[in-house]
Amino acid sequence: MTAVKVLVALHPQHPDRRVMEKLQRFAEQQKLAVTLYMCDYRSSIASRLMLQPESLEQAINHINSQHLKTLEALAAEFAHPNIDYQCETAWHKPYYEALIAKAEAMEAHWVIKMATPREGLRKWLFTSSDYQLLKTCAQPLLLTKGQSWAKDACVVAAVDPSHNDSQPSGLDKAVVKHAKAVAERLQLPLKVCHVFDPIGWEVVLNSTASAGVMGQFVVLDTPEDHQQMLQNLREEHQKNLSQLQKNHGLKDNEVVQLEGDPVDALLQFCNEQQAALLVVGTHYRSGLLGSTAEALFDSAECDLVAVKPAQFTALDSH
Repeated sequence: MTAVKVLVALHPQHPDRRVMEKLQRFAEQQKLAVTLYMCDYRSSIASRLMLQPESLEQAINHINSQHLKTLEALAAEFAHPNIDYQCETAWHKPYYEALIAKAEAMEAHWVIKMATPREGLRKWLFTSSDYQLLKTCAQPLLLTKGQSWAKDACVVAAVDPSHNDSQPSGLDKAVVKHAKAVAERLQLPLKVCHVFDPIGWEVVLNSTASAGVMGQFVVLDTPEDHQQMLQNLREEHQKNLSQLQKNHGLKDNEVVQLEGDPVDALLQFCNEQQAALLVVGTHYRSGLLGSTAEALFDSAECDLVAVKPAQFTALDSH
């Protein structure tokens, strides 16, 4: 069996051991070739020693050696017969560029990154590097908040089979493919969800009807006409979801159509189902998808997996 290549990015100040526990869960069903990666950069040191290149190099080497010891200790502590560890450090800014370059160089199948902990009511910080990774990392990106995965948890995948960009980009196909793979490897049930947003469609129908845009196609003279149109749209979304189910060989209990605001509905469903992971699709061209993923990561209690369509390649400029 070919080992799955996993790049694990650990925070220099907060190398959380819980991400190592999750690696062990993945390793129960497959062999992993794991690179533990720690990238650091301290502006205070770089600026203070800017005119002393030898001293700067010594400082960087010392920091990297300390990080390497930390990584090697973690690899020893979490040794597993199905995991082959390598440890690597780097000194680079911006952080996400180094991580993307490393993922491409090692031809990683997955990238795992810990969220940045913070004090206060919001326990995790969505950083600019996280956002850049969501947009530009070609590999499936697991942003983990550190909590353990319960044995009775599930994997939730968010799809939009009615979205105009979904078919040409292959986004839903990628989401379902990776969600099925994760659910199988973790031996957790899969839930593929699509959210129908009636309020969003209310706005569209009201604005287009009042502007006469749909006048030649639709007549909404009464509240009953309005509700019938919404019901028709709801059924059309369900039809699209059923076709996606058929295309991917999903069982009836693996497919759910939710209703409401996409972010709120997905968060509520994940909480009710005690989701371990929420798999979402992102691509660089869509600010909406990026902001939705950001909102989900900001508020979700579970981990987030961001995937790209198959033809996506990391951009040369970000």
